[in-house]
Amino acid sequence: MNPGTLLRHPALREKTLAFLIHLGLSACIVGLVAALMLLIWYPQPWFMHDGGWTVFRLILAVDLVLGPLLTLIIYRRAKPGLKRDLSIIAAVQLGALAFGMTTMLQHRPVYVVYAENNFFAITWAQLRHGTKDMDRLDALKTASNMLPMAYLQLPADAAERARLRSAAGQGGPLVISLGDHYRPLSATDWKEILRQGPDIETLARSDADIAAALQRFRASHAGVMETIAFVPVVCRNDVLMLAIDRNTFHVVGWLD
Repeated sequence: MNPGTLLRHPALREKTLAFLIHLGLSACIVGLVAALMLLIWYPQPWFMHDGGWTVFRLILAVDLVLGPLLTLIIYRRAKPGLKRDLSIIAAVQLGALAFGMTTMLQHRPVYVVYAENNFFAITWAQLRHGTKDMDRLDALKTASNMLPMAYLQLPADAAERARLRSAAGQGGPLVISLGDHYRPLSATDWKEILRQGPDIETLARSDADIAAALQRFRASHAGVMETIAFVPVVCRNDVLMLAIDRNTFHVVGWLD
């Protein structure tokens, strides 16, 4: 049967209109959440690599797909209890949205720290759990949309370092999240980190995905590759390769 013929049926027109209104309202809300994530909470590359997309998929599934579809299924103007049913759908959507946004805020990446010979993306929840003096970390923040980077400087006393690691093993804060021991990365730190860093060409020869990402990076950074080094950052979803300028030690991009 022709879809146009179906839509001339009053009940189907009402269902379709209710579905489209619900879909439009949901899309506006989900779009606002997406903007907050991409511009503030999870700017790229962290959205794809450090959990943003994982949480956002839940919001998409419930608020942009399931909610409007349920409205399409149940909507009938004369249906007894219609307002109650629509209220339940809205409550489920709002609950999923509240849960998703709370999760995003708590587990958004806020620092990249060099610790235990690796860079790690640290979430707000981890940092808050492991840090007593959050104010001192403001000195590490930058004006760019890249996460501030720090160096974990554990106490010189071996017994104290052992105590911190033991506490982490017994349910305490992770060693990498001990913000009270963060300090700015110095030029000396960077030189040593880059000296010990992986050879991206060697990695590309053994990994087709890295080779393809490196080729795309070269195409957009022609003429400056000789000044760039790559360092891995351990994220929740995978390992991200950040591109660092060897002269300024600034992040100039990443392998996607």
